[in-house]
Amino acid sequence: MPDNQLLLSYTQAILSEMRISSRIIQYPFLWEAQFDHELRRSIYTEADYRTFCKNISADCMDIYQKHILGRGTDRFGCEYIFVRLPQETPALFVVGPFTYVPFTMTRVDEYCRKAGLPEHFQDFMQQYYVSLPVIPEEHGMESLIGNLAQFLWGEEKLSMPHLILNTHQAGFSDHTDMIPKPTPSSIVYMESKYESEERLCAYIMEGNLEKIEEIREKLSLSSIKQHFPDSLRDQKNNLIMFNTICRKAAQSGGVHPVYVDTEVNRITALIEYAVNIKQLDSIYKDIPRKYCMLVRTYSMEDYSPTIKKIVTHIRLNPDTDLTLKAIAEKFSMNKNYLSTLFKKETGTSLTAFVNQERLNYAIRLLNLTQLPVGEIAKMCGIEDMNYFSRLFKQQVGTSPSSYRNNLKKA
Repeated sequence: MPDNQLLLSYTQAILSEMRISSRIIQYPFLWEAQFDHELRRSIYTEADYRTFCKNISADCMDIYQKHILGRGTDRFGCEYIFVRLPQETPALFVVGPFTYVPFTMTRVDEYCRKAGLPEHFQDFMQQYYVSLPVIPEEHGMESLIGNLAQFLWGEEKLSMPHLILNTHQAGFSDHTDMIPKPTPSSIVYMESKYESEERLCAYIMEGNLEKIEEIREKLSLSSIKQHFPDSLRDQKNNLIMFNTICRKAAQSGGVHPVYVDTEVNRITALIEYAVNIKQLDSIYKDIPRKYCMLVRTYSMEDYSPTIKKIVTHIRLNPDTDLTLKAIAEKFSMNKNYLSTLFKKETGTSLTAFVNQERLNYAIRLLNLTQLPVGEIAKMCGIEDMNYFSRLFKQQVGTSPSSYRNNLKKA
């Protein structure tokens, strides 16, 4: 059994990383409220809950006697997997609750009606379902637990029949006057969600790309509460709100509204043109990174008001005269003082900064347009094509034409 215990502990650690509950329950299979994240204790009357707790042991005994391995869906649409343990005292390893399919508003309404729950329970049930872990890879989940059962029992192949749960469960009494409180798992989930949102915004404001990459890998639309029956439209609305949150974080991180607004419009268009949830999920993961890169590229958080105005002028007017003399005259400053102040705050000379911003703009135009390279050079304020190509190659490592050709190949 020591090897079995190690295997069980390892499996539970994997499940925990996936936010999936698991436990070992022994005969007489007494029910504890946390087994279903306190769902039934929250919505059953006291009499119904006592009856359920009494009868659930019969369900577990049926499973133990008839199956080594099985999966089942309860009356609320929650998934569970059961493994009989090879030990003297009857015991089951139980995994769940979780779901293979996100609970849309339509699904929530369907299960509420099937269970006979009154209409005012729907908000509570929606919160409960949103807190459930969603496992999109059904085969992967069943392989994990199926392999565990095979190792425990020394079997080469075990089937996983779909069990009929709730065969001994009680019905509901009158719930008209009941107002269920959120379950502890729902509360923890919502607290975690809002804390994660705050961290995400903080990382965007800092331009902390490393942390953003860690977070975006965990983002999934299935974790967002659905408000309307149309899943695609609903998730588009959710992404537009998420886009707004990230936009505000980038602006708080010192990015000029011109750049923020451009990114907002671009992302909004991508959201609206998406034709399925998979596309939206990809956009969802990409939004924080886009705004983080804006902060890293355009943030003026640490600049004085004067330098902010000058930097903004340079970035928005790359095709104008941006010599030290011209900028000093425009902002009524002594050019020597301007040169010293600019380098002190930005860490680079004004001329080097202007050249870099012009090249950034050129790269953007090469990526987004099919304009001739000569015209792009003029739009960046550089009339001499040879000088533009030489400057571009020094900074980027290749000529503008080669850069564009590489884009086409990619």
